[in-house]
Amino acid sequence: MSALIAIEQRPGREDGAPWIVEGGRRVEGRENARRLTEVHGGLGRNPGVRAEGADAGDEEVEEILASLHDPDYLQALQDVRSDEPVTMPGFATPGLAPDTPVDAALVSAAHEGVRTAVTAAGRIVAGARYSYAVCRPPGHHAGPAWFGGYCYLNNAAAAARVLVEGGVRTRGVLDLDLHYPNGTSALLAPIDGVRLHSLHAAPVTNVPPDTVLPWAEDEEAIAFEAPPDPGRYLAAVAASVEALAADAEALVLSLGYDIVAGDPHGSWRFAPGIFAEIGRLVAAPGLPVCVVQEGGYLLGVLADCAEAFAAGLVEGAGGTEGPA
Repeated sequence: MSALIAIEQRPGREDGAPWIVEGGRRVEGRENARRLTEVHGGLGRNPGVRAEGADAGDEEVEEILASLHDPDYLQALQDVRSDEPVTMPGFATPGLAPDTPVDAALVSAAHEGVRTAVTAAGRIVAGARYSYAVCRPPGHHAGPAWFGGYCYLNNAAAAARVLVEGGVRTRGVLDLDLHYPNGTSALLAPIDGVRLHSLHAAPVTNVPPDTVLPWAEDEEAIAFEAPPDPGRYLAAVAASVEALAADAEALVLSLGYDIVAGDPHGSWRFAPGIFAEIGRLVAAPGLPVCVVQEGGYLLGVLADCAEAFAAGLVEGAGGTEGPA
């Protein structure tokens, strides 16, 4: 039986929505449909993984989004009709200049990303041991009424909200992307029974200068001033998993592959194999885990990262599903 259910994102309005980066330049390959293909391909190398389509209904997705993001913000995104990137300064990350253009295709893809996360979390509520929302674009920089860092809607917060509404009383959220999850922090702070830990690089550039982190009282923000060695990083991961699992019934893992050497948005030097160790550590407490894809843009290694993570996680699961 499969230990990990990989949820495939449905195509959005335009599956090839470009990734617009610094200076308004179109850079193909950092955020496009191939990123999902690479991750799915790596996950599929493990016989303990099976793929299923994102099947959460429109009404459920919209209800989850309405519980997280401000209505004016959601409407403003829905009103984007341009196929060319536009800026929306009124919805920039508070205290920062607008850094993320948006177009209609990316809004569509972001909605499908949330559907994928909602579906994955729903599988956990239904009794699955592990699920993996293979979604794009990432979401952990999207806050109540802002987008930034190429995140528009918050997939991890959506997954946590599904767990809340599904009766999972205490949830731990672990963010292992290279960057601090400012949007996830803001969205989870008002939700009782959710604790957030983040391991990320410093300085943190996606919050205003001199911001004191963490924002929320029940949060751990573990910053590395220099690229850590694998032993130090994995020890920090293990400590966070242990702390979160102590009083959680399930975990949400925001997983970024941008910590590997050579990532175009990264600065760390880990090999893909580190994700096998991460998978084992996350599996160790025996809790259900909903994985949500965040960053990772070095297309040539994404499949290896995903394969390694699935191998570690499934090994820890013993190849079985959770109770139905």
